[in-house]
Amino acid sequence: MTQQQPQQREDPQLARARARLGNVLQDKWKLDALLGVGGMAAVYSATHRNGKRVAVKMLHQEFSNDEEVRTRFLQEGYAANAIQHEGAVSVLDDDLAPDGSAFLVMELLEGETLEQRWESAGQRMDLRDLLTIAAALLDVLAAAHAKSVVHRDIKPENLFVTKAGALKVLDFGIAKVFEQRRERTTSTRVGTVMGTPAFMAPEQALAHWDEVDGRTDLWAVGATMFTMLSGRHVHDAQTSQEQMIRAATTPAPSLASAVGGVPAAVAAIVDRALSFDRTNRWPDAASMGEAVRAALDTLGGPSFLGSGRAPTGTLVSREPGVARAATMLDTTASGSSVAAWTEEREGRLAEAAKLRERMGELQQRQVALRKQVIDAQAKVEAGHEERRSLEQWFKRQVGTRTAAVEEARKEARRHMVALARKAMEDRPVFGSELDPAREQIAKLDRAAESAARDVDVHTAALDAYDPPSLRRGVLLLGVLAALALALVIGPIIWRATRVIAPE
Repeated sequence: MTQQQPQQREDPQLARARARLGNVLQDKWKLDALLGVGGMAAVYSATHRNGKRVAVKMLHQEFSNDEEVRTRFLQEGYAANAIQHEGAVSVLDDDLAPDGSAFLVMELLEGETLEQRWESAGQRMDLRDLLTIAAALLDVLAAAHAKSVVHRDIKPENLFVTKAGALKVLDFGIAKVFEQRRERTTSTRVGTVMGTPAFMAPEQALAHWDEVDGRTDLWAVGATMFTMLSGRHVHDAQTSQEQMIRAATTPAPSLASAVGGVPAAVAAIVDRALSFDRTNRWPDAASMGEAVRAALDTLGGPSFLGSGRAPTGTLVSREPGVARAATMLDTTASGSSVAAWTEEREGRLAEAAKLRERMGELQQRQVALRKQVIDAQAKVEAGHEERRSLEQWFKRQVGTRTAAVEEARKEARRHMVALARKAMEDRPVFGSELDPAREQIAKLDRAAESAARDVDVHTAALDAYDPPSLRRGVLLLGVLAALALALVIGPIIWRATRVIAPE
């Protein structure tokens, strides 16, 4: 009997996104299928009431309630449409769903992202394929920069190659539209970092938005080419925060130091794009694009039809005169797909094992740090106890020394008085000038002796005190006093009666 596996709880965002399937937005767009769910938005395939198939990108409801986030989301449509280039995904409509979620209606794409293509190729891209894609990307950026639009988030995940062989630049959601007036305030908060750290130029990592321009996008193009050829990021780090710090403070390594066998011309293109100082980068996307096409020609790369250039945004084949369309995105046979999937699975399992090992190391480190904290607290408590003990010892020492000092002072006064007395009694030495003082001292001595005798008498009386005898003495005195009073008063009364009585 097998134990049933516990049922995993579905992600709330995914559940809410799926619950919208079948809804009709603004009586026009029916949500047919969920294509993907991200941290901020969900993407659906949808059908207009006239039968046109589109993609609907819907901002999560909690973000739609934030006016600034909603504005940035809708800005994607305005920025992409302002470029008027087929390489920028056109936005057909924007509105709010009944629950208040903002959404964009875009053309529906079929193909794969550059990141997916790179992964399926074992995280190494063919050089001529990459240069072809880079040339098309730089055409799109040249058009965007000419309209004062800077993408600010160029990365493999935002580069989409359709089955028709066209490059589409996705996600203009954080693009910045520059105007000529310097006093214009933008919605970008000072110090706010936006973008992807692995593909972020130094000025963008530092959130110096007044320095962000077209050359910032060219740095991201160089970082994309660097990663696609080397299989690593420009600044490798364990966390995105560390990666951002390195992007802001550390110059990029040369491409030749990360991967061998790259032609010098290609390495020079990438290294110049990744210059830490933006003044040393390519001045614009058009000049970098010309250099990429020149390097592609030297490699016997794709020849361009007609005037020597491909139609804007369209990728062509390596063979002269043969246009590349679906072949660029066609996957290999099913056996190769299974092998690639197995390799990817093993890679991810290995990565998960490394993460678990890292977590174990961090947990051990946390335990060690807790032990150090406990030891430190014990040392601090011991220090406090020692301090209290020293304070008590000090108080005892001070009290003992104070009593000793006071006793010494009393003894000194007694000796001084004795010496003064002896000095005053020596008449041959001090003469008669001290006689008044001697007489005064003699009086004081006599008074002291009299007081001492009184004290002795009272002490003796107290010692001889007998309460019964005292009561008898008091009673006897009372009787004697009564007899005396009768002897005195009796004659007076007799004489009085004698005077008043008639003869």
